[in-house]
Amino acid sequence: MNGFELFKAMNGTDEKYLETARNYAPAKKRAAVKPFKLMIGFAAAAAMMIPVGSYAYDHLRLTHREKVSIYYTEDGAQKLEENGLVNGRTVENGQIRLTVDTEMCDGNFTQGVLTLTALTEDAKAHLESGGSKLVYADTGEVISPTGGGFEGWNGEAHTEFELTRTFTFPVKNSYIDSSRPIRLEFYEFVETGETDDYGGRVVVEDYTYFHDISFDLLTTPNVPTKMLYSDNGGQLTLSAYGVSEQDENWAYPEDGHEEVVYLNSFVIISTDGERIDIEDTIKDSDSVTREYSGAPGTGSFTYRFGTILDIDNISGVEINGVEYMAE
Repeated sequence: MNGFELFKAMNGTDEKYLETARNYAPAKKRAAVKPFKLMIGFAAAAAMMIPVGSYAYDHLRLTHREKVSIYYTEDGAQKLEENGLVNGRTVENGQIRLTVDTEMCDGNFTQGVLTLTALTEDAKAHLESGGSKLVYADTGEVISPTGGGFEGWNGEAHTEFELTRTFTFPVKNSYIDSSRPIRLEFYEFVETGETDDYGGRVVVEDYTYFHDISFDLLTTPNVPTKMLYSDNGGQLTLSAYGVSEQDENWAYPEDGHEEVVYLNSFVIISTDGERIDIEDTIKDSDSVTREYSGAPGTGSFTYRFGTILDIDNISGVEINGVEYMAE
């Protein structure tokens, strides 16, 4: 039995929620986010899943549960509900409704799933063209660059009147004042019909369909976390949904050259010594995927499991041969 078959046998992974692997590097500037198809997560060892009742149970169900499970698997969606990680905030303007299905923050990055619902026939054509930007909620000042972060969606999460997408953003670095409220604001670019000095078409931000469609991001942890340390002085934050690091003074290199580090191995180490190499699992399959940005040890890195794990049953991770263990 190969690694992927073992992975499935341990977790009952439903292949209809899995797709081809992709990585996404953070853009230096986020004036707008272009839509792209995104990865689907995978389940980890059953022993590592959060048990029912570990945290305060929330009887709320995810508003768009089936679509959230595309990004977090069926098991992951269930754990979001069982462990009180259903958000459910909504805002609408008569044309589009925004629902924040789930949102999690480990103190470095905030990630989650949101759904845009067209409330009118003509609004449904604008769901895909809707971009977003981070602003300070107190002044509306645009945060640019954000120093990482990404959004995207899978085609299965887009129906005629709804689009469910994922988001991940840093909540602290040299570009972000974490003491101020941070808001994700939606809009779309429209052409003015004019051309610029280089012959390009001029576009402007338009809020015809997206006015007042926004929400404030979590900037403090709302999930259990555990610090992991390496022998070379590195450290990562482990949470139920992934690992990350974020130096509050991190910035893009002045020469514009960013270090590119490919993940050749990512091993989850359970408290009983079991080791699951996620990257090997991906190589053994045409369908299992994961999502990460940045690189460990650079001051800005996030790796998303694609499900919800019980960190009490994880003693550490090993990335490219470097172990990060809890003390």
